[in-house]
Amino acid sequence: MWGLFEAGTNMLMVGVHGPKTPCEEVYVKHMGNRMYNVTYTVKEQGDYILIVKWGDDNVPGSPFHVTVP
Repeated sequence: MWGLFEAGTNMLMVGVHGPKTPCEEVYVKHMGNRMYNVTYTVKEQGDYILIVKWGDDNVPGSPFHVTVP
């Protein structure tokens, strides 16, 4: 699932993909001053990929690899 937040001429997109399926709930909240709070909940152990894009470009470091023990 993708969380979307439109800002200026670009859009912030956040996606979390797990071992079997995409994450069902991703929340993006604009905190002001070009800062965002991203919250997601996973239900399974395993390796996840967190992708964060600003428009068509990955933010520095994205995609991020997250392991849920």
